Amino acid sequence: MIRVFIIAQSIVTQAGLTALLSSDFEIAGSAIRPASISSAIADSDAAVILLEQNAITDLSKIEIPIVLLLDESSTIAEFLQSGIRSILPSDVSREQLTEAIKATLAGLTVLHPDWVESLFVPTVRSSEPAPLTPREIEVLRMLAEGMGNKAIAQHLNLSEHTVKFHISSIFSKLDVSSRTEAVILGAKQGWILL
Repeated sequence: MIRVFIIAQSIVTQAGLTALLSSDFEIAGSAIRPASISSAIADSDAAVILLEQNAITDLSKIEIPIVLLLDESSTIAEFLQSGIRSILPSDVSREQLTEAIKATLAGLTVLHPDWVESLFVPTVRSSEPAPLTPREIEVLRMLAEGMGNKAIAQHLNLSEHTVKFHISSIFSKLDVSSRTEAVILGAKQGWILL
């Protein structure tokens, strides 16, 4: 059973999240606004951290995937850059939260659909994105699955240098600067499924 560590802003929220998830997951522990997440979870053997936005402290040195419950979408890009894998609204349903935790543990990134647009900086595009080659679409699909360059290289029997070249080409053609933006735009264009 997946072990989840809950970090909340209050005892009430902590108890509510524990009750909500305890039938599907093993609760590895919980904390209320710890000064250091790494010390709070040190001996928990947790596989995933469920973190409430207002309980955020120091996220450095955290290697366990984090699912963040967020009140507003304005800082999504910042949270993704800090290493948080999945971000959902705090009023998400039990089923959505359960599936998001499982997907995050599987290496996927989960974002609420209403917040996807907030990741894009408005730009004037002269035309639709340049079409990707079949190999680039294959690489983009693997990026969507959360695979790193080395894993993609092994899976496609390519060198890491070649994979980096494909990713660079994808970024250039789609006029994006991150893997997340590339995946989202690729999904919008219908090249990949999320």
